[in-house]
Amino acid sequence: MLKTTAWAVPVIASAVAAPARLVSPSEPPAVSARPDWVDDTPALTVESTNPGAAIPAGVYSFTATGGVSPTAELFRTDPVMAANVQPAKPGGTTATVTLLEGSAVSNFTAYVVIDGIRDTIDPAATLTVTLPTGGGASISLLDELPTQTPEPPALAAYGPNGAHWPARTPAVDAAFDWVVDVDPTWAAIAAAITTATTQHPNGKVKIRVKPGVLPTGAGAGSSSKAAIENVGAAGRPWRILVTPRDGWGTVTGAGGYAIRGVKGVSFVGLDLIDSAVLVRDSQDVALGWSTFAYLNITANGAAVTGVEFVECVLPNQLDIDNADRMAFRVANGHSINGVTMSGCYVAPAYKPAGSTMHCDTLQVSGGAVSNIAFTDSIFFQSSSQILQFEQTQGVAFTRTAVLGGRRGSGRYPFGADRHVNIGQNSVWGKTTSGVTFADSVVLGSINSRDVIVSSASNTVVSHMPAVAPLQGSYTVDSQYANLETPVPAAWFDANCPMPSRARLAQVWAALAV
Repeated sequence: MLKTTAWAVPVIASAVAAPARLVSPSEPPAVSARPDWVDDTPALTVESTNPGAAIPAGVYSFTATGGVSPTAELFRTDPVMAANVQPAKPGGTTATVTLLEGSAVSNFTAYVVIDGIRDTIDPAATLTVTLPTGGGASISLLDELPTQTPEPPALAAYGPNGAHWPARTPAVDAAFDWVVDVDPTWAAIAAAITTATTQHPNGKVKIRVKPGVLPTGAGAGSSSKAAIENVGAAGRPWRILVTPRDGWGTVTGAGGYAIRGVKGVSFVGLDLIDSAVLVRDSQDVALGWSTFAYLNITANGAAVTGVEFVECVLPNQLDIDNADRMAFRVANGHSINGVTMSGCYVAPAYKPAGSTMHCDTLQVSGGAVSNIAFTDSIFFQSSSQILQFEQTQGVAFTRTAVLGGRRGSGRYPFGADRHVNIGQNSVWGKTTSGVTFADSVVLGSINSRDVIVSSASNTVVSHMPAVAPLQGSYTVDSQYANLETPVPAAWFDANCPMPSRARLAQVWAALAV
């Protein structure tokens, strides 16, 4: 079955009255006590250890130390049990709760109101309950409720979760050899990279981009004028970090941007959700913790090597006429080698109804492409293929989900004017070899006659491919064999929460330092 990750939610117990028994219980009455809280006040909860049973009759003694007297003004129970409570007299140390035979109480909580006396009591003051059956529990009266921080976002199995970071890139809060603030222009960024390259060839460098909108780009086509080019250097021990000064969402853009001939740089935290970005003829470059409309790689003037896409998010469904959502392309005898996508999320692109144009989620074409790795990522099917490979050698899927057919349409529905998939083309390739699957999910087809799968382990498929992997095997979950069966919302919520702006601000909050 599809693997779902679950997160426990704390449950606060409340006092519940159990129905009075008409006959003697078959099991002996039992009771326990434990530390608890009432709002921000330390408390003791007494409760039955037999579900549905009343707690034993008898005297429950609550003894305070440290100069605290549990008088009527200070001693409380939840629920209120005035008829059962005997508070301490002034100067006394013990209050009692007495339950008579036939009592229907199954649990209650007791505490001392200390707000007005906090500064006058011994720091070691305690409250202890002694049960009529023996035993009990104690609390410190001056304990403070643990700091209530916002609930952390679920750690997504697929897509962005703040757990991935570009290689050889210092963390935002690391100790840097040089930090500089620049205006939100590609020219200012390029100048700072050049300075860092010459003055700090082996150092840790952070270029902080001030809030603003990058100048409108000239496009992200294979021959578009570059927004930034021929900066950086190969062989640096640390990539130069370029990141917004004030966190993700503060540096945005317009139009398309080509990054050409750049070396040894990590661009992290850009909000280019309406822009196309192309990495062209570059080496040792990373894009991370960023949003895009399109994201491409081209090698047509030099080889591309060592490119990382780390928690790159293309979250919005695109209704387009003729384009792939992502593309890795080579031309003029050049090559692409070594591309990794970690923690990425790629939503679909849908072409118009009746269109004969091709529209993939990711197309790899042109030949001479090798060593692509997908980890902790998720891809939704566009109108044609999800992942199309041509003459690609070495493709590794690790903890990655590929949702073909209409299985992702519950999250990304087809518009009335859009082409509706009739195939389930998840992984397709021509003369592609060295493909491996580990701990992954592939719903839809694997074109295993032209895609040579070297190994598969702990990987769920919707139906068995025609050709088995050379090593290992798949696990079939026929529940999703029908391409029209959407994956349920609960699976998405648990494994890849929608990367809304609010969620991304949470998981990438570390950028705002």
